Amino acid sequence: MRTLRILFIALLVATSGPVFAQSDDDSTASPAPAAVATPAQQLDDLRGQLDQVEKAMKDDQITDGKIDDLRGKATDIVSSAQAVSGTLRSSRDAAKARLDQLGPAPAAGAKEAPELAASRKDATKAFNAVDAQVKQADGIALEAQQTSGQLADLRRIRFQQTISQRTNSPLSRAFWSDPAQAFPRDSSNLRDFGNQVKTDLVGSWTQGNRTALVTCVLFGLLLMTAVRFYIEHRVRHLTANRMPPGRLRRSALILGIALTSTLTTGLGTQLLYLGINWNDTLSHDTDEMARHVVSLVFFSAFVAGLGRALISAKRPSWRLPALADETAMQLRRFPMAFSLAIVLFRFLEDLNRTIGTSLAATVMTSSVQAVVLTVLAALVLIRLGRTHRAEGEDEAPPSRPVWTSVLIAAAWIAIVAAWVGLLLGYVSFAAFMAGRVVWITIVIAATYLAMRLVDDLFETLLSEKGPMSARAQAVFGTHPRLLDQAGVLLSGVVRLGLFLLGLSAAAAGAGGSVPDLLELGGKLQSLKIYNVELKPDQILTAIGLFFVGLLAVRTAKNWLADQYLPRTNLDPGMRSSLTTLLGYVGVVVVVAIALLAMGLSVQNVAWVASALSVGIGFGLQAIVQNFICGLILLAERPVKVGDWVVLDDAEGDIRRINVRATEIQVGDRSTIIVPNSSFITKPVRNMTMANPQGRVQIKMPMPLDSDPVDVRSHMLEAMGAHNAVQESPAPSVTLDGIDRTAMMFVATCYVGSPRDVGNVKSDLLFDIIARLRGADIPLLRPQDLVLRSGGAMPEMPGPPGPTAAGAPKASTDDPAG
Repeated sequence: MRTLRILFIALLVATSGPVFAQSDDDSTASPAPAAVATPAQQLDDLRGQLDQVEKAMKDDQITDGKIDDLRGKATDIVSSAQAVSGTLRSSRDAAKARLDQLGPAPAAGAKEAPELAASRKDATKAFNAVDAQVKQADGIALEAQQTSGQLADLRRIRFQQTISQRTNSPLSRAFWSDPAQAFPRDSSNLRDFGNQVKTDLVGSWTQGNRTALVTCVLFGLLLMTAVRFYIEHRVRHLTANRMPPGRLRRSALILGIALTSTLTTGLGTQLLYLGINWNDTLSHDTDEMARHVVSLVFFSAFVAGLGRALISAKRPSWRLPALADETAMQLRRFPMAFSLAIVLFRFLEDLNRTIGTSLAATVMTSSVQAVVLTVLAALVLIRLGRTHRAEGEDEAPPSRPVWTSVLIAAAWIAIVAAWVGLLLGYVSFAAFMAGRVVWITIVIAATYLAMRLVDDLFETLLSEKGPMSARAQAVFGTHPRLLDQAGVLLSGVVRLGLFLLGLSAAAAGAGGSVPDLLELGGKLQSLKIYNVELKPDQILTAIGLFFVGLLAVRTAKNWLADQYLPRTNLDPGMRSSLTTLLGYVGVVVVVAIALLAMGLSVQNVAWVASALSVGIGFGLQAIVQNFICGLILLAERPVKVGDWVVLDDAEGDIRRINVRATEIQVGDRSTIIVPNSSFITKPVRNMTMANPQGRVQIKMPMPLDSDPVDVRSHMLEAMGAHNAVQESPAPSVTLDGIDRTAMMFVATCYVGSPRDVGNVKSDLLFDIIARLRGADIPLLRPQDLVLRSGGAMPEMPGPPGPTAAGAPKASTDDPAG
């Protein structure tokens, strides 16, 4: 196989040698590049091109393809003339400014300097010359636009005449008798052309290069068979083993199979043609037919390869469309049938035109074409509907996408219209409808494959788990989810371009042309809404500036938050507030720049703001109130990120201040979303605003017979021994009160943060209780209440309660007592 590839490449180089030699000769003989043309020369050239277009459009034998070419040239002339006019306008403005600077000529009898009068004369002459050229360019552009309109009308009229032409109906006798009467003359013309082709083939064998002919034929056949199978096998192997896992494998495999079928079959046919016409031995008619056959084989090979790859009857796992296996098996032969039908009927059409067959034979050929193509299309639709109903025998059949149902209904309508037109004698209309059904189906299939390939490509490259995710995150600091969003946006833009391309192809096959779409696009280039002119290029520029501006604002915020602000003396809350404010200001500036790029002036923006204020007054009051309150919080900073606040039932740390609401993280690690207006209109307790210290207060009741001095000393020792208790303010223990049951001691100390109060208080309680029990100082216990009713009461079970006699003596008690 390696030897085969080498031989094939050598053959291609050999066959392309004369082409390169010819191009070299042409480049050698070509004169040196001409200098840049002046505006006057450009206008003369455009004038000559427009005259040629107007002369060519008056030809009685003009074809539809020629009309489309002339419309394209006229459109190019319009663009070129407008470009020249735009260039000259700047020169005219400069000349006008110079003339205005010199001022008007003085009144009669007044004197001025001769140099000033000469300068004004030269400036006036220059302005008049440039102004005349601008008017000439505008006139050429206007005339070219009118010529393009006339060509469009001519194309439309010819199309209407073609499809509205009525001939004999297949139900009439004349439809069958006329071809029979013209058969002797048509068969004679066909026989003469066949003899000419035979003579040309014999001449290519006798007068041409037999070695080249045999080599090209062998390599062409080999390319269409063995080489194609080998390349398809390699494509399957590469997509299965070398490409990253995902849907891209399927779409890349289908594209590879379609291109392989197209290129191998088409290039093989091209090799056959090169071998037969190696020394230009074919006559003009035979050569023209051979070229048409090569182009038809290219197209039909693409149709067959595309259909075979999309259906994938033998490999369901590689199938892109949502087709059942049974449906795919029933449709597997139709791509080849459609491709053969296309080759056959396009060949017959070219043959009829070449040999000059009778009108009856042409009508018969068009009728057979309409019947065959519509029957094939109807069979495809019937099998699709049958399998769709079979999938839902036990339950309701699965719903199809809306666009699929619309296309199927449109195809049935076109098929019925073609049959009705055929029976009524409108054979051209029937053939046109049948051909458009097939053509639009091919365009839809190709566009579908291209869109799926684009989706899979961006999904693989820009997915969160794709190969570019970690690299982009390391270089730009972007979140992986942003790559997914960028992939979706880029895919949507490319899909829109593919849709417009498919629409232009479908319109070209449906009797329209690309200039029609360009003309429609030109009408949509300027859209006026309430005296505001919107242009697509300005809208796209505004969108681009908006996204670029958002990226710049994000980069500036990251730089401030990570690089500059950490090197300042600002606290983290102030740094977060400055970063957020910069983000708000940056977004406002970016939106303003985008609106100006779109063409909206300050006055128009004011009108938009006025219109928005009406909506704000009715339904957006709360949102705007929260937004304004958020700005007040960031500017006035009564609370900031990191503060511990208490608001109604919410108590916790402020984690983030957003545009509309503030996030508070409470003790159980959950987050409470509080509207910003609540921080302005309600009382808020900021535990860390002025003094970040936290106060620990412990209230401990003790029995009346406890030594208060000893209790106080143990509590002070416990607070002094804790590392989190600050020395200033100093810890203190006070006796808050005495009642008939206990003495109330209050211990107070301060820690570095209010968040440490709970933990420090718990530690101190454990330590104080341990110290008191170590010193045999009892804690307060509840007293027992015993009620006696005169009789002897039985003993209460369990040990007796504590008594004062068993309590340890305090230092202040009387020893004798």
